[in-house]
Amino acid sequence: MADAVFLVLLVLHVGSIIAWMGGATLFVSVLTPALRRMSPASRSEFILSVIPSYMRFIGGSSIVAAVAGLALYAYITQSATSLAPSNSGLIYIQIGAVVTLIVLLIAFGVLIPTSRKLVGLLKQSQKQVAPGGDSAMSAQVGNLQKRLGMAARLGVFLLAVTFVLMIVGASI
Repeated sequence: MADAVFLVLLVLHVGSIIAWMGGATLFVSVLTPALRRMSPASRSEFILSVIPSYMRFIGGSSIVAAVAGLALYAYITQSATSLAPSNSGLIYIQIGAVVTLIVLLIAFGVLIPTSRKLVGLLKQSQKQVAPGGDSAMSAQVGNLQKRLGMAARLGVFLLAVTFVLMIVGASI
């Protein structure tokens, strides 16, 4: 029977990964295409109401996944050596951890700052009454949305690679 510490860390790690990967996949497969089809006013309203809490969710779930993964790795290799992956599986887990760090860098270096910039720009555009900077601001909003979409797609792809590496590493 597996011990309680291992089970708690495993459930926390896997649960947060499901949240992170599910949220990222939802963004890429549902939200991004839907935003393209919305009118500018609807898009702006949707982004202002949804994106800040969505990015907090992605940030929180990604941090919990990484911290729980590190704690799980430390536990199974230091305390519960019977649960440790084999030497041939360990390399896959380590590569998966490095890919996870890359995804975290994308999330906290590109995705979250870009979404904050987008929300700030949209709030600023709502306060403006003069239509003078409308086309420049629309172009900037479009560029930020493209950057968000590209970062999210890359993140989902790398999370899928990580997922496969971790499964292979744990099962060898």
